[in-house]
Amino acid sequence: MSKIKILIVEDEPVIAENISLYLDNNDFEVSAIAYDSDDAFTQLKTNTPDAAILDINLESEKDGIDIASFINKELQIPFLF
Repeated sequence: MSKIKILIVEDEPVIAENISLYLDNNDFEVSAIAYDSDDAFTQLKTNTPDAAILDINLESEKDGIDIASFINKELQIPFLF
């Protein structure tokens, strides 16, 4: 059985790495870590995960709410903040 692929969108590298480690240790596959909204949109379009973990407050042009709106409209995959 293949692992569930999770995209992590988090602008704090230490937090992103901690989430990644937790997921790896619990039989999930981290498809990518996006540190800003541009990278998140690229990952969502080119390497669509099974689910996403989003930071609401990103230090970039768009925030987690904008990314969640895109996911709802275009991908219909589960996400959490």
